[in-house]
Amino acid sequence: MSKHSILSASSYERWSNCPGSVAACKDIPNPASKYMAEGTVAHAVGEEDLRAGGINLDPLIGTTRMQEGFEIEITEQMIDAVNEYTGYVRDVQEAEGGWPIQVEVKVELKEINAVLFGTSDTVLVVPFKRIHVFDLKYGQGKRVSAWKNKQLMEYALGVMLKEDVGECVLHVCQPRVEDGFSSYTCSREEMEEFAAQLEKDAAAALDPKAPRIPGDWCKNAFCPARFTCPALRGLAGELIGKDFAAPAVVDTLTMDHIIKILKYEDTIKDWMAKVRDHAKTMMIQGEDVPGYKVVQSLGNAKWMDEDVIKAEFEDEFGDKLFAERKLLSPAKFEKLAGKKRLGKDFRDDYTVRPEAGYKIVETEEHGEPIKLTKAQEDFK
Repeated sequence: MSKHSILSASSYERWSNCPGSVAACKDIPNPASKYMAEGTVAHAVGEEDLRAGGINLDPLIGTTRMQEGFEIEITEQMIDAVNEYTGYVRDVQEAEGGWPIQVEVKVELKEINAVLFGTSDTVLVVPFKRIHVFDLKYGQGKRVSAWKNKQLMEYALGVMLKEDVGECVLHVCQPRVEDGFSSYTCSREEMEEFAAQLEKDAAAALDPKAPRIPGDWCKNAFCPARFTCPALRGLAGELIGKDFAAPAVVDTLTMDHIIKILKYEDTIKDWMAKVRDHAKTMMIQGEDVPGYKVVQSLGNAKWMDEDVIKAEFEDEFGDKLFAERKLLSPAKFEKLAGKKRLGKDFRDDYTVRPEAGYKIVETEEHGEPIKLTKAQEDFK
């Protein structure tokens, strides 16, 4: 069995909506990125913590690990995120009576289709009652909801096929986004309906003549075929204008066109970014793209040798040369003090998430719609 399924659970949202993407991606290499490598390292640190039953991860801060060709630094932010994730898992474990946690659980669904298999981050089985499936999402992109999450439902189904339980609880743990922890409970009946749908979707995706259908799933599942996809290119032309040099005038757009652009805005921007990356790769490899060039970009300045700076300037500037002492983050303090000591209302009583402007999201996305001010009402 290969390491990754051609119908991976993490890409279910994509291949169930665009069955033709499976054949399109089959022979396309999907190289690792630094962001993917960071996520893998964060998962590994979380796995170590859960397997050990809870350890102090602070000594790892500042250390590095090689992952898929990238040197990844374990930062304080990563440790904070992992602590939030593992703390959440242990809270659920405690509430369920302390049943053992299973980490990196291999899941197979041969009863549905032989190509369906994968690995769940964390599973907790409460015998004859329920299954909990946890998924760590380390990315800072779009918030992922546990509500009828197809990836987690597939993992839960794989476990449920071997367990006599009445329900499954899906948990998405996304500590680096606002309100990133969510859960959803599926009844056994709902899981049976999902199994039937999964079987149909898998069969459709394996059909050599399956159609390619563009949508949000192109970006959200990082489809490796998206920048050469004719269906996605057609969608871009439809939304922006057949002639890219002369896009439609905004004030003349119909409401239907506006809604469609809002819906697929991220997908088209992602496609354009992928085209730019492809052009950069071509130029680095020596190919000419008329009107464009590749130049060197530089990161923020770093000390070549901190000891030299200390020796040269510490006598003159003293403590001013160093960063000031600061409080632990909420996540690290919770781990230090223990959630029993702080109580369930600690976050509500002592922490706040500052407002950061407004954003447009789809109706089913998380968040309460803002109320118009009097001035806005008058303008309306």
